[in-house]
Amino acid sequence: MTRVGVESRRFVVVAPSFAEQVRVEVADGYVRVVVTGPLDADAAATAREMLLETGELRVRAIVLDLDLVDRLDDRQALIHLLDLAERRCWSARCGLQVTAKHPDVVEALAAAGL
Repeated sequence: MTRVGVESRRFVVVAPSFAEQVRVEVADGYVRVVVTGPLDADAAATAREMLLETGELRVRAIVLDLDLVDRLDDRQALIHLLDLAERRCWSARCGLQVTAKHPDVVEALAAAGL
């Protein structure tokens, strides 16, 4: 992982091979995972890895921002990402917020109980 954009109490983590597709922003007690473009197995795996990298941070909430996803290529990968985010929130005693606009993603989230 590469740490970029260091400011006071804020940094952005990007995976070198997916720098434009998946990023994590940490600021003001929130971890925000932003996925852009297609949500496939690779993007979901990168997002899960980034969530694990932030595991020791004390946060108020994790925000899984899927608003910029333009295609859901792997529904099961999304379910695994949600599962990890929920477990991370449970262990850290923090909230989970998920945002999405694409109809396929919204449908998959509803089917998963969100």
